[in-house]
Amino acid sequence: MLNNMPVNDMKENGIRKIIFIIIGIICIISIILAIVYQVSQLEKHPPEIKEDKGIVDFKSIFNNELNEQGYQIKTLQKFYEDKKIVYTINEQKEKVDGKYDIDVKIPLININNQTAINIDKEIESIFLEKINNIKTSEQENEIIYTVEYTAYVNENILSLAIKSTLKEGMRAQRVIIKTYTYNITTNELIDIDEMISIKKLNKSVVQGEINKVVGENAMQAQSLIDLGYKVYERNLSDEMYKVEKAMNFFYGPNGALYIIYAYGNNSYTSELDIIPIK
Repeated sequence: MLNNMPVNDMKENGIRKIIFIIIGIICIISIILAIVYQVSQLEKHPPEIKEDKGIVDFKSIFNNELNEQGYQIKTLQKFYEDKKIVYTINEQKEKVDGKYDIDVKIPLININNQTAINIDKEIESIFLEKINNIKTSEQENEIIYTVEYTAYVNENILSLAIKSTLKEGMRAQRVIIKTYTYNITTNELIDIDEMISIKKLNKSVVQGEINKVVGENAMQAQSLIDLGYKVYERNLSDEMYKVEKAMNFFYGPNGALYIIYAYGNNSYTSELDIIPIK
């Protein structure tokens, strides 16, 4: 009977209960700490993913130059007659410890036409104004910002791609890509449908290539997500993957066409899908 239990036995039972409770708390804390540590390690040391050949090839062409490829460019009305139709208008390389590290080359389309003028204004608002914002920022963590570009001429078509990387403190690095494909003869921008027509491509074949590359990368990303890694998750049902919705594309070396999904344009990620169509 409990009332007849010796006082010493009651004390021992109470001590045992306290010990068990303490052990339980320690176990719970240990599990929580282990989970926190694992998550932090996943964030600090993500797995090295080998970039596919399309991305490697695309990144290799950013040389901050106009590549005319031997095509004769017709006489154009330029802003600066002694300059090429694309050249570096603003180059800055500056580092202030603890504040920012900037290395940028901003291009200008040197054509005195309203369409080209509008493109130049957009480039300035996206890439150049960011430099001013960084330099005046009161953010405590260092900001790393780079901009580079490449431009190619294929017959009467000029294509310009600008790639930027942005690292703000502890946030994930962003890779931002903006492209412009310009008909030198008509002084108009070219959309993806016209580009497919110029290249005499089968639209369903191009769609198939988009589905293949994005689908494979989505599966790879999902396998990492399942392991607990934080990576960009693609939504394969998104309308942006329809070929006619493609906004970022580049007509580059030897007539190669690249369709580009730069997810860092809208999110804090460096993930890219590059679909080369040759």
